[in-house]
Amino acid sequence: MNGMLASASDILSTPWGMTVFILLDIAILLVVIVLNYRWLFKRLLDILFSFVFLVVFLPFFLIFLAADAIYNKVQNAYKTLFTGEYYCGKRGKLIYLVTFSTERILHDAEGNLLPEAQRITKMGKILRGCGMKYYPLLAAVFTGKLSFVGPRPLSPADFAAMQEEDLVRYQVRPGLVSSLESYGGDSLTYDDLLEEDAEYVRKRGLFRDIGFFISKIVHRLRGETVRRYGECTEKSYVQWLLEQGRIDEEEAKEFAETQRFRIENYKKQERDRNVSANRSMLR
Repeated sequence: MNGMLASASDILSTPWGMTVFILLDIAILLVVIVLNYRWLFKRLLDILFSFVFLVVFLPFFLIFLAADAIYNKVQNAYKTLFTGEYYCGKRGKLIYLVTFSTERILHDAEGNLLPEAQRITKMGKILRGCGMKYYPLLAAVFTGKLSFVGPRPLSPADFAAMQEEDLVRYQVRPGLVSSLESYGGDSLTYDDLLEEDAEYVRKRGLFRDIGFFISKIVHRLRGETVRRYGECTEKSYVQWLLEQGRIDEEEAKEFAETQRFRIENYKKQERDRNVSANRSMLR
């Protein structure tokens, strides 16, 4: 026995022996992560890497924040430096996501909002180009509203319009990056999006998520102009259903009213929580 221990010690004392030992440990850890990725490590890795990215890019965020504040002071481009929107997260729970403001609020003669390309500011193009517009979303990943990889976030009205079989996409958190980075394209429709989201939920895993995330980085570095989300970037699911004749105007209004009610209720609950928290601090 002592001889065997001595032999093992001798092996570990050599560079190649230590290398093999480290590689074996990494392989075992990787197997554990893969086997438990869905239920544990996906969330743990989201927390770890979102925290790292928040810290690493904080100086750049502060620089861009100051520059955007000066730009907005001179140009009076936006009402606020940040824009927030409501979406449905995991299990359909309402979430509020914040990003840098990059577009002016401009309407045509009929009161319709002008296309995004006509409203984006010069500073907005810079914020988008370097990805800093989405820095605040790292905080949403850290707190569990989002994941790095998951289905594209959709509005509460879109959630209300979903068929029962399409709600499978809400079994997981929405993501900064979607599997459509690999499978999407200009011709993508909402039917395609929902089908791919369901496929992602069924087959999600560590290596697939890494692949989708790398695809996003490669597309950005190449400067590709392909719309990975097709027409889904230009219109909501409710608008698309209306154009396809699958719902009528009355149903569209009902979905919009459902969204309004949910958002108002969410805001009321937030106010009540803040009041309760302030009272607790004063005691």
